[in-house]
Amino acid sequence: MNDSNLIPVTENTEQVNTYTVEGQAILGSLQPQASITPDSNCDAQSNYTDSVPPDKCLCGTYVAGTRTGTIPANSNLKEWDGKPLQEGVVYHRNEMLGLPECTILENRDVQSRAKDWQKICRENGMTNPALYANAKIAKEAGFTPVIFLHDTKKPWKIPEHLVGHFYIRLDGNGRAAGHNLELKEATKNPSYDPFDYEFVFKKYDDPNLLYKQYISANLDVKKTTKSELLSYSLCRNKGSNLNNYYTMMGEGFVAKSSSYYNFGRELTKEDVKKASKGQDITVEQELVDCMDTLLKTYSKVFSGNASVKILKGVPLARWSCETLKKADDMKAMADKISDKFSKMLPEQLTKLQDAKGVKGDRTKTTEIILIGIFNEILNN
Repeated sequence: MNDSNLIPVTENTEQVNTYTVEGQAILGSLQPQASITPDSNCDAQSNYTDSVPPDKCLCGTYVAGTRTGTIPANSNLKEWDGKPLQEGVVYHRNEMLGLPECTILENRDVQSRAKDWQKICRENGMTNPALYANAKIAKEAGFTPVIFLHDTKKPWKIPEHLVGHFYIRLDGNGRAAGHNLELKEATKNPSYDPFDYEFVFKKYDDPNLLYKQYISANLDVKKTTKSELLSYSLCRNKGSNLNNYYTMMGEGFVAKSSSYYNFGRELTKEDVKKASKGQDITVEQELVDCMDTLLKTYSKVFSGNASVKILKGVPLARWSCETLKKADDMKAMADKISDKFSKMLPEQLTKLQDAKGVKGDRTKTTEIILIGIFNEILNN
């Protein structure tokens, strides 16, 4: 970007420049602000020679337009009062327009998930605030502060002499991408009420600590599984078809295996949403009944300790389910499988217990070998 487009401020400034407004709503802030002066709590230099271009601040173009009256103001939005962010305060992004904020270039792509996050946050709100820090410390930690430009679909790298003015998101980038879509609509539609994007600020003096905590936040958090999410729903839906699903898991069945026996398929995100609303998970009842018949047979056949992995693992449940679905007469097939497995030869049981895949060969995994034996038993 050409320096001629920049508004004068200091190159050595370490904090964002502050303005002589006191948190006015944009609706009533149509006059240009007066002089730019550093706040008493700010570490910024008093001799400004450079500043952040308005279009590189949060909705900066909208802020400028509402001040001059060329853009209709939205009463749900407010302008940042210019004061440096403080620890221990929960901020609302809808009330921070004009804030120089950016993100980390090395962060995973969030733009492709923006609409999903927008939908999630409009429906459920934010379960925890995002985290902001000083961009200068993030840069010293080795990260690249950037702004994603929606018109060019490319990141704009913060120039060295401006990075000290910016705050950077360490957590909450996906939700911010969704909130950007909200702000885009709210700045065009004066009556649109965007979801409440909350964030807190943390002051880092040590770039290494920021780096470690950023990496930890992105790598050390275990993703919640569908079965764990469903367990939250069970406490509000005691009489649902989730009960037996969890009972079997408590007995040692793998989650996917229990899903096949109880629902005739693997669970989906839509199933989790239904359960969270107190609704039963939709199933094909004949298939589930046949799977229950097979489970009773399998429990008798694979009763020994050496057969526990076969009984409670995924391969047997998945093979049974898929075999039933392919049959013209599902009940007749269930009876046939039950009969064949009940009369299984001792050597076939031994083969199942000893089945082991070839490491590195995807054509000879343990599941593929087991399915071959299941088919042998069925067609013998």
